[in-house]
Amino acid sequence: MKCIPIKYLPLFLIFVSFSSLTVEKAGACQDHDNKISQENSHLLELFNQDQSARSIPHREIDWSSLDHEDKNRRGKVLKMLADGRIRTSKDYYHAALIFQHGSDVEDIRLAHSLATIAAILTENKSKANWLKAATWDRLMMNLDQPQWYGTQFIKDNSGNWSLYNVNSDIISDQQRIDWSVRTLDESKAMEKSLNSKKESEP
Repeated sequence: MKCIPIKYLPLFLIFVSFSSLTVEKAGACQDHDNKISQENSHLLELFNQDQSARSIPHREIDWSSLDHEDKNRRGKVLKMLADGRIRTSKDYYHAALIFQHGSDVEDIRLAHSLATIAAILTENKSKANWLKAATWDRLMMNLDQPQWYGTQFIKDNSGNWSLYNVNSDIISDQQRIDWSVRTLDESKAMEKSLNSKKESEP
């Protein structure tokens, strides 16, 4: 029996989890309200922890400690995937956001896959579509490529913000709007706003 390479294991777990969900939706509709639509409360707790840790000013964050906490959260999410406990659109969205804060390309690639499934499973796609765009842009950054949608900003050593390099020939502003992403002009205005806030800080 051939083993699955470790680098492909997260994507394999998504395939198993999503396939199981699809079969159950087709064959057990009567259990939908009790099983499929029930959000994973433990995953929601991990998601809230992830967001709370980033709700304070960035200069007050202990990044070394946060990196350790993020890694632990990602490990728990992978275990949930393996156990088939990530099932609803919100589950996949929460898992994607946790992995978006990952430290390497494989984390971000997994985040994009999770966000894509979240968008497939929901009728209201605005948040999931935005996350699809953001994870794709972050993946491009990690691969040292220009981003497509314009969701990612970087800060230099002086604390100044700038919109990360955008390949403006790939995605139109209408496509950005369709995915609940700012237009390029709006993102450039956001860049100015971020630096204005920095200048006003004591």
